[in-house]
Amino acid sequence: MQERLTFADVERLLSEPTEEARAAAAAKVAAQFRNVVLTPRERALAEEILGYLVHDVAVSVRQALAHCLRDLSDAPHDIIMSLARDIDEVSLPVLESSAVLTDEDLVELVLHGNPAKQCAIARRAELGPAVSETIAWAGDRRAVLVLVANEGAIIAPDVLQQLADRYAGDEEVLDPMACRKDVPPALVERLVTMVSDGLRNYLIEQHGIDVVTASLLQDLAWERTVVELVMTASPDELPGIVEQIFERKRLGASLLLRVLSAGEVRFVELGFAILTDVSEERIVRLIHDLGPLGLRAVYARSGLPEVFFPAFRAALDAVHEVQADGYLSDRPFLRRCVMERIAAQYPDVTATDLDFLLDRLARFTRALPWRSGHAA
Repeated sequence: MQERLTFADVERLLSEPTEEARAAAAAKVAAQFRNVVLTPRERALAEEILGYLVHDVAVSVRQALAHCLRDLSDAPHDIIMSLARDIDEVSLPVLESSAVLTDEDLVELVLHGNPAKQCAIARRAELGPAVSETIAWAGDRRAVLVLVANEGAIIAPDVLQQLADRYAGDEEVLDPMACRKDVPPALVERLVTMVSDGLRNYLIEQHGIDVVTASLLQDLAWERTVVELVMTASPDELPGIVEQIFERKRLGASLLLRVLSAGEVRFVELGFAILTDVSEERIVRLIHDLGPLGLRAVYARSGLPEVFFPAFRAALDAVHEVQADGYLSDRPFLRRCVMERIAAQYPDVTATDLDFLLDRLARFTRALPWRSGHAA
């Protein structure tokens, strides 16, 4: 049977100079909460001792206190909060498992904590949506990695969508997100175009995506890969890349628009030249003509789906504007400008980022046949 705490224990605690003894006293006091039904007076005495120990100069004493109190649901709230705000060696066990901490406490601790503290909170067996959202927006990337891999964390669908936007291209974040059971259907299709091949197949099978949609999503993933290739290719390599894509009958409106939105204008010029069988020099003059007819004539001759023309006009205008201001190399700024211009042309197509918007537009042309030697 657990021995009760006495005033003699308090006297020994106050007079004992060694860290080991004070750490032992911390464990004994914590055990009172775990194993003994305390009277009001005994509880007040125990809490007074904890209040003394939680400010002990020795880290080992505070560590012992945190270790003993981390799993006690009736531990004093003020003591737990003091431990949670302590240095990492003391705070992490409490942050990771103490049930005394409320969602409001955890939100505050995320906002004011360092990455190690944020990761400890993100590892909790159960995590409410408010805390998850705070980690998603205010947390270090390391904490976000822990969060998305934690199935015990409730993450609202809109927060998952926003994380996909924020960490687009970051497979270390996207891959565990794709394996979550609470991924909303709209995000599943986006993730199919963003994750590795193995996870792409997993998503398609796990969520029962039909063959036609799966094929489209595979194509969109391929287009993103092509954009990355084009952005790293030398000027001398571009004609060969365009020719190969054309021969594979994949030089379509969706790909050209995606590349244009990345600021790779010459690829688009070469693409229109091969689609229209017009010289590159003449294509350059026509599509960059400030009047309304040049691009219109080139686009009509190319045979690309009409639904994409407003997007091409908007994207090209954005590129011209950004280029004139000297910001064409600022990719994020260019993408924002293109997104705003294209979105204004398609008010019924809602999207949270440029890639998603282009994916949605691509759906309009999926059923269109191959015509005149080029892709719809």
